[in-house]
Amino acid sequence: WARSLFEDTAEYGLGMAISSRQRRAKLVDGVRDLLEMPETESVASPALLAGLERWWKVQDKPEQCNELQFELREMLQKEAAMPNAHETLRQVSLASDMLVAPSHWIIGGDGWAYDIGFGGLDHVLASAENVNILVLDTEVYSNTGSQASKASPKGASIKMAVGGKAAKKKDLGAIAMMHENAYVASVSMSADPAQTVKAFREAEAHPGPSLVVAYATCVDWGHRLGDKAMPMQQTQAVDSGYWPLYRYDPTKPDTPDQKPFELDMKRISDKTMHELMMNENRFTSLQRASPEYAKMLQTAMASEAAHRHERRKRLAMTDEDLLEYLKKQMGEATTGERVTILYGSDTGNAEMVAKNFHFEMKRRGMRAKCLALNEVELPDLQEESKILAVVSTAGQGDMPKTAVKFWEHAQAFAETAPPDFLKDTKFAVFGMGDASYAFFNEAAKQIDGLFGKLGGQRLMDLGLGDDQHPARYHTVLEDWAPDFYDNIEAPAPPAELGAPTHLVEIVERPAPEVKEQAMEAYVPAHSSPVTLKVKVPKVPEGYERPINHFEFDLTGSGLVYEQGDSLGLWPTNSAEDVETCLKALGLHGDEVLRIQDVDSTRSEPLPEHITARKLLTERLDIGGWPKRRFYEMLKLCAKDPKEQEELARICSREGKQDYQDCIDESYTYAELLKKFPSAVPTIGHLIDYVPDIQPRLYSIASSPRMRGEDECHLCIIRNDWQAKSGRQRIGQCTRWLQELEVAGAGVRLPAKVHKAAVVMPETHETPLVMVGLGTGIAPMRAFIEERVAAFRQGEKVAPMALFFGARNRIEYSYEDEFNAYHEEGPLTVISLALSREQKEKIYVTHRLQQEKQLVYDLIHEKNGNLYLCGPGGNVPPQVKKAVIDAIRECGGHSQEYAEKYVMDMQINGRYNVEAW
Repeated sequence: WARSLFEDTAEYGLGMAISSRQRRAKLVDGVRDLLEMPETESVASPALLAGLERWWKVQDKPEQCNELQFELREMLQKEAAMPNAHETLRQVSLASDMLVAPSHWIIGGDGWAYDIGFGGLDHVLASAENVNILVLDTEVYSNTGSQASKASPKGASIKMAVGGKAAKKKDLGAIAMMHENAYVASVSMSADPAQTVKAFREAEAHPGPSLVVAYATCVDWGHRLGDKAMPMQQTQAVDSGYWPLYRYDPTKPDTPDQKPFELDMKRISDKTMHELMMNENRFTSLQRASPEYAKMLQTAMASEAAHRHERRKRLAMTDEDLLEYLKKQMGEATTGERVTILYGSDTGNAEMVAKNFHFEMKRRGMRAKCLALNEVELPDLQEESKILAVVSTAGQGDMPKTAVKFWEHAQAFAETAPPDFLKDTKFAVFGMGDASYAFFNEAAKQIDGLFGKLGGQRLMDLGLGDDQHPARYHTVLEDWAPDFYDNIEAPAPPAELGAPTHLVEIVERPAPEVKEQAMEAYVPAHSSPVTLKVKVPKVPEGYERPINHFEFDLTGSGLVYEQGDSLGLWPTNSAEDVETCLKALGLHGDEVLRIQDVDSTRSEPLPEHITARKLLTERLDIGGWPKRRFYEMLKLCAKDPKEQEELARICSREGKQDYQDCIDESYTYAELLKKFPSAVPTIGHLIDYVPDIQPRLYSIASSPRMRGEDECHLCIIRNDWQAKSGRQRIGQCTRWLQELEVAGAGVRLPAKVHKAAVVMPETHETPLVMVGLGTGIAPMRAFIEERVAAFRQGEKVAPMALFFGARNRIEYSYEDEFNAYHEEGPLTVISLALSREQKEKIYVTHRLQQEKQLVYDLIHEKNGNLYLCGPGGNVPPQVKKAVIDAIRECGGHSQEYAEKYVMDMQINGRYNVEAW
């Protein structure tokens, strides 16, 4: 971004964008000329041509272009500098700064955007150019025309309107949306950082002009708490309804069931509006100088803000929701009952389960809507006849991120709400947690308790999904969901499949550019490209439990990690499963599919064009384990009477054991299509019933302090098991990792950093008791490396004790390293429990019992932290018992005291468990 004069910001920025587009077009033409030259007349080296060919295929993908540009620019400069270099080669080299398409942002303040430069801004929005505008709205600027700023609110005492501005604030976003081709967003960073980031991402991705209006607090407003109040001001402005949060995407369809406008803050508070005006001098100065006039203007301003909020709220509603809303406003009876599905999700699992419920209810012809808990407030729910809440638990019993705001408001409201507030509302809650944590399903229990306390009619007992079960939360959900449908008297599932949420057709004779789009590299949302540089086995070849050490180069990815974090990797399906699926669908794989979203709730949209093979390899988790709803879909697709009968039995209550047998056999989605060959779903239905491939999370086994911020290690064991029939099975991601061949510059793949669920001490002066089983040693290695690095830099460090359990010594992956750290000093104690190294079985809990005095001293006497990482099942409770026993026996304390002490450790983040 650059500008010449203040007034010309938009015009100058647009000119820069057009100039860049023209320069890049010339670069594209030049590269095409180089690539199309006959081999005998080529003026570039084979290596350069190969690099340009790779760039040509991804030229519209900035991330991929960025990966290629450095090597290409170096080769171009070198070959263009040769004495007899061809002119085309020289011109391509000169334009090589355009290998990555520039992101153009025109940045200005409110004085320019609302007043003196508005004409230019409007011209940019009306253009078809892919250029972005960011307005930093300080609401205070007055231009040289001696008129009050159009950005300032009514009722404020400002320059050119010291006696109080009488006109409304100009609604810049509403004007921009009238163009119907520009992406428009309103953001306030402190109020909702995630919404702000999402808006910037969407604006950048939009193929035409975009406008992001950002609330920019200003010292001239005169807050009574000074500059430090700015984050609070941004939050209050949004909570009060004074400043809206929304996103308008004109590329989204405007249909009865979907709207291009999304309001990201639906609830506003009159009380917060009053607090906002009482805190800022631009309002209070007028109140002191002219109380009655101030009251008139500022009351009108609050009323107008509420009116604009109401208009935006309606704009975001689907036709059905708007009809229901207007009927309620008019006091009319609503159209039948509707189930409101609410979710509180942290990693997306609860959201997926909630959306599956929503999909199933719509399939059964029921009226239902699905929302995050943060999108509603407790008073809203009094009007709902049936509520289903699907709630995960974060950290140590905390609310998940999409339920935090709801819970904050709900607690305050519940203090004064009547005990029969929800007497006409029936509800059910399904929780998703992990029994190895102290506060198992705590967030779901709190939501369930709140609805019950306010007089809600409980439809059924709280569902307690548990990740410690073999099929994780699905074990409980598979039994809970049918009872829920019975209790709400849901219609039986239709005997035929409804319309899919995506229309899919095979493109006959696709154009070259469509073929290229269909083969574009998949970059998962929220991922960054990293390079797998090293893959080395930690056990001899042929050992029954293969363990590998991986090293990743994070350079240029923007990923940053800390000890305790995990690295997420996106695997691809096996070639065998893909071929099985293609054969079942009657496809060969090279077909180009055109996919149109009709009524989807998926968080990551599918591309418009993709080949069948890429869809089944990279996007749909056909190698995953099917749930009951997939069997029900196959039942409706099956043509063979015997297959229909078998699938009907599996899906029935009487066939519960048959369904369990299928689970025990570990069938994949692809294998079921092979098992029931007459059941051939459409690709659209396959998209609805097969989930997307999700990233697999692995604890990071390195410290950035020791290894550097751009180096990240993992230690992974192959996940394999025997199915009920005796056939050998292997996990999706470890199979994929096993097949990866690392050579030369390494393997580029998408990854993400998932922040730690464990709590690390603030200093290295806190003792650590670490219990690692198998590859649960990974995070312990990170903790040890971090402390060793601190020790080497002269910091004071407390003792560390490592208790490691495995079958054989051969599985002790980092023995030499740990022995060296032990000799060096920071790793004080190493205690091994190798269960098959001797006649009697010795487990890690035995070592904890043997070293109970050490455990007591480090945990109780020196206030140390405990970290456990490894398989779930019996280990977490046995480790907990060993710690309680150590406190009781070595300290002479009561059982009650010891149990409470460990509970307090869990609450305060001193006792951390990561189990699977």
